[in-house]
Amino acid sequence: MISYVLEKPLALSLYRHIRHDIESGLFVAHDKLPSKRQYALDLHLSLSTVEQALSLLEQEGYIVAKERKGFFVLDGNIRPQKQNPFQLHPLEPDLATPDHDFPASLWFKTMRMVMSRDQEYLLQTSHGAGSHRLRNVIANYLVHHRSMNVQPEQIVIASGSQELYFLLCRMFKEDFHVALESPCYPIIEQVYQASNATIEKLELDQDGIQLEQLANSQSQFLHVSPFSSFPGLIKASPTRRKAYLSWIKNKAGYLIEDDFNSEFFQSGPMLQTLYALDHHQKVIYLNTFSKSLSSSLRLSYMVLPPSLIDLYQKTAGHLACTVTMLEQYTLAEFIENGSFERLIVRRRRHQVQLHKSNQYNKSYPEQKSK
Repeated sequence: MISYVLEKPLALSLYRHIRHDIESGLFVAHDKLPSKRQYALDLHLSLSTVEQALSLLEQEGYIVAKERKGFFVLDGNIRPQKQNPFQLHPLEPDLATPDHDFPASLWFKTMRMVMSRDQEYLLQTSHGAGSHRLRNVIANYLVHHRSMNVQPEQIVIASGSQELYFLLCRMFKEDFHVALESPCYPIIEQVYQASNATIEKLELDQDGIQLEQLANSQSQFLHVSPFSSFPGLIKASPTRRKAYLSWIKNKAGYLIEDDFNSEFFQSGPMLQTLYALDHHQKVIYLNTFSKSLSSSLRLSYMVLPPSLIDLYQKTAGHLACTVTMLEQYTLAEFIENGSFERLIVRRRRHQVQLHKSNQYNKSYPEQKSK
């Protein structure tokens, strides 16, 4: 008498029991299975349920039906063989490369405070351009520390500079004919190429983009890092910065000011950004907290001139912000309570000391060897 403990769905459960009997060797090759009627009577099943189970076994190559004789077990080399257990090959552990001067304990203390105080906001979906709180804080910071008259609605938050480059390509589409510094940060060129932008390379000298190349450029956009180019860390002279603004004034496009590193290569009062010097709404300003805070914090922002807000809303305003509300609120608090400014001052002081040390070693190489 056949005795199985069946579960619903009954046909699938019966199929699994018979398959187990075959795979375990209870039935071997060429053995005849009990008849459909026998299964139905012993297990109190309908014939159609038994037929479904046997049909599955036949389809998978476990059994074969012989007319007027019944179902027989196929040879083991025909039906699927049991596979070896899945072997997981773990990746190597993540490399620990912390930013040693980043106050991680203070950051996480701020995060815990925000999680306790702002719970009702953290579970909300962020506005596409970023949370109102962080955009308000950044606008206030730029007004007081960079002399940039910026309204919060001009600011767009993104998870890294690459995303901002893609947003610009999305906004300007086939009209994006852009000139880049040569050499420049390679990711800029790669993103623009992937978006089918027309790219022109303009050579640098010790003062910035060469004036002759700039004057002959047919591009409508200019992407520059005026205070610290990559990789040469060239700071454009005041004359060149004015030339950039004069050039873009007569173009249909915009100057893209990539200010990713300027806080650390200026001694004394911070120089005015091109955005602050522009009087024609022709400058788009980009900056990132990944450089000023920690490389693990993927958060950048863009300041659009007021004339471009509508274009952004039409072309990219429906896209979701990819930075969590927790990160945005933590950063807003970190800036507001003065922690961000103190970190910038400390890092700038360290850069100045490092620069002086390098200059000393160049002037007195024999001291370095002692």
